[in-house]
Amino acid sequence: MEKIRKRGILAVSFGTSYEDSCRQTIGALEEDFAENFPGIPVKRAFTSSVIMRIWEERGVHIPDVQDALRELAADGIEEVLIQPTHLLAGEEYEKLCAQAESLRGSFRRMDIGAPLLHTEEDLHRVADFYANHFPREEGEALVLMGHGSQHENNVVYTRLQELWAQMECGDVFLGTVEAKPDLEDVTSQLEKSGLKRAVLTPLMLVAGDHAHTDMAGAQEGSWKSVLEGKGFEVRCIVKGMGEYPEIRSLYVRHLKQLEEACRGVLYGVSVGPGDPELLTLKAVRLIQECPVLAVPRTKGENTLALSIARQAADLTGKQIVYTDFPMSRDRQVLEDNYEKIAEQLAAYLKDGLNVAMLNIGDISIYSTFSYVARKAAQAGFPVRVCAGVPSFCDIAAKTGKPLVSGTQPLMVIPAGCGDLESYLPLQGTKVLMKSGGKLGKIRKYLHENGLVKDALIASDCGLPGERFVQASAAAAEEKSSYFTTIIIRPEPN
Repeated sequence: MEKIRKRGILAVSFGTSYEDSCRQTIGALEEDFAENFPGIPVKRAFTSSVIMRIWEERGVHIPDVQDALRELAADGIEEVLIQPTHLLAGEEYEKLCAQAESLRGSFRRMDIGAPLLHTEEDLHRVADFYANHFPREEGEALVLMGHGSQHENNVVYTRLQELWAQMECGDVFLGTVEAKPDLEDVTSQLEKSGLKRAVLTPLMLVAGDHAHTDMAGAQEGSWKSVLEGKGFEVRCIVKGMGEYPEIRSLYVRHLKQLEEACRGVLYGVSVGPGDPELLTLKAVRLIQECPVLAVPRTKGENTLALSIARQAADLTGKQIVYTDFPMSRDRQVLEDNYEKIAEQLAAYLKDGLNVAMLNIGDISIYSTFSYVARKAAQAGFPVRVCAGVPSFCDIAAKTGKPLVSGTQPLMVIPAGCGDLESYLPLQGTKVLMKSGGKLGKIRKYLHENGLVKDALIASDCGLPGERFVQASAAAAEEKSSYFTTIIIRPEPN
């Protein structure tokens, strides 16, 4: 499959001269970008000339936006995703946009992502983190120090305080160093709250000079000193926002949204074992939103995944693409077919159309989607996965018997694996997937090893002809449906 244009990610930060904080925040965020976008190089740029000069004096070159873009172009990058780590679309964000725009002609495509606090949803997510998930002690107010600016978008700080009020969270207060609300506003609110203890932490990506000196410094005029002078018991957490995985995940989310806006996304959508009521809300939403549905097909019109989806979502107007999978064990035949399917779907993805590929059960368990997804990702297309309910969980629910309890291990094993008998004596519950063709052999082993009383044979779970039979029962056939699962669960001692 032909790869699409070479892409790169440029992570742009204001910068910091504090090496530890830089590594723990900006560095950690760049590592998250690299982990979530494998195969795409991530490059760093700063916008503060003062900070860049400090690093240069230490023997470390960090380019500005324009130099970083020139370096990416020289490396053969044709499409660049620029993700700022700024909190709001203020002066520094506008500066990076202007600098990047001057180099737009060096690339076939350039896209710039949003800062952290850009939409109402962004504000709600950040407000929720500090209100409900930030670690603090009982009866302790949380005081956040933001940077602030004279830019019109400084209103995001006021909006955050409004959200905490709406959440009836009267113990979180926000002030800024260089704008309103300021320390005087925070002090007034604290005094009205009746709280006598406070924890201070920066609402900034990195913990730099403002956090160490203006917030936590021992000198007169620091936020800590001022509040202690007012009679408050104060402690400081000098950690930048970038040290919290919950905050970094929001930046990753922005970068994914930026990527998705550039080209079609291939979604792997799990549709569960058969019962349409077991589709997740997310699965239904993706099926309804994606204009193209890729439907696996093995023989003739065998499209079980599509029939499940039809019962849960309106498919009117959808482009249905049948992806034929040969029933073969020849590795080269299978590999060639995965390549063919990936190219088939790429025709839609290149046009910016999102494709939902439907899969029985849960997509992470022995799904052919993973092979197609790997080829699509190698070609540069975004790939996302929607989890679902696997058949063995539905079987456990319908039979009223938990899969495991206590410290019992759980093993999921394909019945067709060559060394199946080496797994069966092990402790814990064994789930044997796709057991239909091996049923006679497995029943023989169970009888010979005294496990037959512990085994359940489930066929076509979630489908009209579903059947659950104890392996010891005379009614258990020697052969069964392709969708047959055997659960071996020895009773715990």
